[in-house]
Amino acid sequence: MRRCLIFCAMLTTACEPREPVYVERDIPAPLTTPCAEPVKGAPSQGALVELVLGWKHTANCNADKLERIGELF
Repeated sequence: MRRCLIFCAMLTTACEPREPVYVERDIPAPLTTPCAEPVKGAPSQGALVELVLGWKHTANCNADKLERIGELF
């Protein structure tokens, strides 16, 4: 639906010889900072599992932030 609105706005302003105006949106600072990465512990099987789960949490956190930024636009 958003694309249709953009095309309608482009078509209605196409007849005028004006330059396009781009509006920048402010993105909140917490959404642009990456999530904390997990810290590698002593080498063991349990530490490897904790590290993998930590990376999974970090990836999901960053993906959620990107999704929220996408919702702003």
